[in-house]
This record gives sequence, C-alpha cells and structure tokens, in this order.
Amino acid sequence: MWLRLILLQIKSENPMKVLTQLCLISVLSFSAALGAAEIPPVPVSVSSVKITPLSSSVMIHGTVFGRNDVNLTAGANGQLTYVVEPGQQVREGEVIAKIDMLPLQLQRAEQEALIKRAKINLKYHQQELARLMSLAKTDSTAAFAVDQTQNQHDLALSDIELAQLKLKQLDDHIARATVKAPFGGVISQRFRQVGSDVNRADELVTLLDTQNLEVRLFVPVKYLKYLANGQELSIKTSAFDGELSAQANITAVIPATDARSQTFEVRALITQTAQSRWASGQLVEVDVPLVKNEAVSLVDRDALILRKQGVHVVKIDAQNKAHHIAVSVGKGQGQWVEVATIDPKQALQLGDKVAVRGAERLTEGQAVEVQQSPI
Repeated sequence: MWLRLILLQIKSENPMKVLTQLCLISVLSFSAALGAAEIPPVPVSVSSVKITPLSSSVMIHGTVFGRNDVNLTAGANGQLTYVVEPGQQVREGEVIAKIDMLPLQLQRAEQEALIKRAKINLKYHQQELARLMSLAKTDSTAAFAVDQTQNQHDLALSDIELAQLKLKQLDDHIARATVKAPFGGVISQRFRQVGSDVNRADELVTLLDTQNLEVRLFVPVKYLKYLANGQELSIKTSAFDGELSAQANITAVIPATDARSQTFEVRALITQTAQSRWASGQLVEVDVPLVKNEAVSLVDRDALILRKQGVHVVKIDAQNKAHHIAVSVGKGQGQWVEVATIDPKQALQLGDKVAVRGAERLTEGQAVEVQQSPI
C-alpha cells in the first residue's frame, strides 16, 4: 500500500526529492532496528576481594658473624713456644698457645725460698718473744725489749702473708701462660709466630664461634615498630647449586640510631640445623616482615585500571553488571595489593567480585559474562 503511495508521489513530485526522503526513511528504520536489538554481555574474568591483615616485607642486606667471635690475647709476658695453626678446629678448653714459663717458674721458686726464710725469721721472733716475756715477770727492764720483739714478730708474720700473696700472683701468671679456647670453634687468623716475644694483652689468634652463627643487619629506623625479640626472619643467599636459605630468630633489637644512616642494629641467631651451611663474614639477604594489625581490603593487581582521573576497579554485582569504583592503592604483597575506596559508601566487602580481565572498556552498568578461566 505504502509502495503505491510512493509511486504516485514520484509521478506528481520531483523524483530527486522523493529519493532523498526514501534514503532518510531507510536510515531511521535501520537505527531503530539496532536500538531494539539487545547488546551481548562482555566476557570478563573476576577475582574475589580479600579482607586480611597485610603482611608485606622489605629485603635488607646483612652479614653473618659468630656470636662469640673473639681475639685471644697473651695472658703473660714471654716467648711463644706454641701457637695453633689457622683453620684448625678446636674444642672448648683446648690449648691455643703456650708461652715459655721458665722465667715465671724461677720467680716462683725464688718466692718459695723467701717464704721459707720468712718462716724461719718468724720462728726466731716467736722464741725470743717467749723468752723475754718470762724475764719480764721478774725484771722490769725487760719490758721494753718485749715490746720491740713483739713488733718484729708481727712484721715477720706480715712478710709471710705478703710473700704468699706474691706466690699466688705468680701461679696466676703461670696459668695464663697457657692460652685455652673459651669455646669450640675455628681459628681464622694468627697474629704472632712461635719464637716471638709477646706482652700481656697482645693479640695472638682469632677464634670464630661456628656453633652459634648470627646475622647482623642495619634496618631503617622507620621499621623499628615491626621488629621484636623472638621474631623469625628468613635469610637467603645465592649458592653454586641454587639458593641457600634458612631461618633466624631475633635475639637483640638495639634501638640506637646512627645519625647519618638513620638505621638501627638487629641481631638474629641462625637455627642450629642450618649452622654448618654458613660462613662467618658471609653476605646474606634478610626478609624483614612488615605486618599491620588492622585488616585491609586486598585485590588482585590485575584488577587495577589506571586512568588520568586516577585508579579504579570494576566491581561485578550479583546481576553481572559492571560498576566503576575509584580507589587509592597501598602496599602490596606478591600478586595482591591493598586498596581503599575513595567513596566510603562504595567500600569493598569480603568476597566481592572485581574484574581482572576484559574490564578496560566496560561502561557503568554494562552487562558482563563471568568466565571461569582468564580471557
């Protein structure tokens, strides 16, 4: 019917005008058909929001030390007759070095002779004092002699006490002439050779405590609140056959900050089962955990969409509709990152679905189809 009307209009009017009208009608009809057709949902992959305390960490370089490493010194003056070789394993109480004890032994023998002489002198004064005291009972002139002899007797007794103290000092020097290991370990360095003369307190060897290795590291002061005694740290270093790792427990947190570096010292004892795999002076990497007490919202890093206006995520509701939510980004842990919504009314809840694939071109309220595997 409408075709007949158009043909009649063509005969009665300008054909070009009628053709233009026909084209306009066709375009409008096609647009209406497209509008009436339903837009298919966009396929996306999603990830669930987690609400949990964020456990991030920072990697800091540290150095392995023996907990009781010490430079052993000479305990007496004299000539070295024996010094242990570097690299030798020693047990607690084992001889490390010996000093020639002959001069000390001669001094001891001399002191013993002096004590013997002092005892003879004391015995004489005791006998003389007893004789004068018996005479003083009948002769008043002997009283002065009694007092004088009593003083000499007391001085002789004091001389013996002083000589005996001197003998004990010599015995101590003789004992110190033999240097013994205060604990088991390894001799890493020798400072003096056999035959050299040494004075007391001269360094002889370095003894490493290989049974109690600890890591010492200097941590930025801003992380002080995250560390405490007893806390466990992970340490690692590269090895020929891969990566070497172990656990260490914090034994000391020293809150004294270096003015230049603004760091403080932390010491952590390596577990006994891993002691033999590490060397004193070895550089290691220490994973220092930084834990927040409050729970935070965590999303997959792939859910973050970066735009000039800021960062946002696309939340997929129960009706599979997309909603853009502006967020601020905090610290990360692996594939997860902390986010906080700009608008508190749009706060993410535990288990909310956010798009991690296919969300770049989604518009607000657009329908989506959740895929089971990444796109």
